[in-house]
Amino acid sequence: MALTVTILLMLAFRALAFTVYTVRGTALEPAFSDGDRVLVNRWSYGLRTGGGKMFRYVRWVARPVERGELVVFNNPADTARPVSRRKAMAYYCKGVPGDTVKAGNATLVVPGKGRHIAVTAGNIALLCRIYNMYEGRKAYIRQGRLYVDGRRTECATLAYDYYWLEPSRQGAAQTGVKGMLVPENHVVGRVVVRVWPLPNPPEGGNADGNSPSPTLPREA
Repeated sequence: MALTVTILLMLAFRALAFTVYTVRGTALEPAFSDGDRVLVNRWSYGLRTGGGKMFRYVRWVARPVERGELVVFNNPADTARPVSRRKAMAYYCKGVPGDTVKAGNATLVVPGKGRHIAVTAGNIALLCRIYNMYEGRKAYIRQGRLYVDGRRTECATLAYDYYWLEPSRQGAAQTGVKGMLVPENHVVGRVVVRVWPLPNPPEGGNADGNSPSPTLPREA
């Protein structure tokens, strides 16, 4: 009985801790190709739970995303479904809260939780969009001023940290996608290793090709 319980607990832990995803498209080339399978550690930034209508979003043993890490996240542009059911994507982290990044032809200061952000002509549209799409608030712009939940706001304070994520340099050139702002509650975990196809064995290595797959590269 004790052995059965132990096995069930181990299987449950593995199901919660790790997920295998299939790479689709060319956004991560040359490191990964279409059809590659990668292992994602869902505890890398703390296990995400809740976030639906019944339970609030919680991240257990949370830690922030770091620059250069390859992050799996739910597509923030898909607002028709609950966050956890949205398409999973993987981009490299190029900006953390407080960083200034290039977003197309504009520059963007990545917003973060608890930071006081002065509302300016340059960020008012972005802040309005963030409040409406990700923060669960009602925001609008009237006569060049931002209103949140019916009150004028000159200094924005957000509930989540945000990250600027981009495809690889080669992937961006091929797809035309420059990057996107992703709220922390959309983050699933970090890609830690490619599990398929297996790497070619080194010279003098195992002929069966079962050498361990290398850890994945970071992008600066």
